[in-house]
Amino acid sequence: MSRAAQVLVIGVGNRMRSDDAAGLEVIDRLRALPREQLGPAVRLCEHEGEGLGLLAIWESTAAVVLVDAIEGASQPGSLVRIDASTEPVPASARSGSSTHAVGVVEAIELARALGRLPARVVLCGVVGARFEAGERLSAHVRGAIPALTEMVLAEVSGLGGGVPPGAGGQA
Repeated sequence: MSRAAQVLVIGVGNRMRSDDAAGLEVIDRLRALPREQLGPAVRLCEHEGEGLGLLAIWESTAAVVLVDAIEGASQPGSLVRIDASTEPVPASARSGSSTHAVGVVEAIELARALGRLPARVVLCGVVGARFEAGERLSAHVRGAIPALTEMVLAEVSGLGGGVPPGAGGQA
């Protein structure tokens, strides 16, 4: 299978900034699943660096699912799904991480402007409560991680990369 036919799931975040580690936690959970549950077309990746690095990571990939903690007006722990394939990402979906000059939203919009955005880009996010230094997720975000993981599995399945959540793969 060509790399372009694959679905790339990128967990974005920083394990040392509380809820900002949510995307990385989802990748950890996906890696723990039986490979057949994800399907052979799915690649998993963690990204703790500058948002601009995403452009190189998703190069030649047709479908990307980004998983990140975001700041928002919604209740902490709320899930957010944004299809960035067809329209700009709203400013309200900014990443909770402020340690980088270019975050996920800025990277998506820069890639769009440069013609380097994959054909399908979906952002699956959870509204964070805390983004300060610390290695623990808030109770709100920790409680939302299973549902966020299921949301990502559903996206992967919808993009042709895996089996539907709850369909096979687990006895």
